[in-house]
Amino acid sequence: MLSETRAEQVGDTERLIALLESKLSLLMALRDLALHQAEVVAGHELSELMTLLSRKQLLMDRLAAIQDALSPYAHDDPETRPWVSPERRRMGQRIKGQCDELLQELLVMETRSIDNMTLQRDVVASQLQQVTDALRLSRAYVDVQPDGLNDGNTVSFSG
Repeated sequence: MLSETRAEQVGDTERLIALLESKLSLLMALRDLALHQAEVVAGHELSELMTLLSRKQLLMDRLAAIQDALSPYAHDDPETRPWVSPERRRMGQRIKGQCDELLQELLVMETRSIDNMTLQRDVVASQLQQVTDALRLSRAYVDVQPDGLNDGNTVSFSG
């Protein structure tokens, strides 16, 4: 009975490593998409950005499911967890460390991307405001001189 419990615990630990490997794989895919997103944003390719964001959302949904599956392990003490071998434990530590690093990298990349999109939005808003102002100015001249010659309040010296 005792060895059966240990076998279950070791199996549980192997499940933990498999989940961490899946998380790492998803984070790497998200990093690749984030790099591509930076290029798309810089190139002002809105339709491709929308496609990319939908692909990212699918990966984020999968990542959330893995995080949910990892939550029972969050409060476990790795020191008391039964491992198949010390090498396997180190592998788990290494994968978790890589996941943590990738998450930090992704946060920085997302912040930059949001900043770039915000800057581009502000530039476009400024350009639209300039066009709107120019149109208003143009209409003001048309309203003042509807016949294109004078507004009726000026004196003509032609005779």
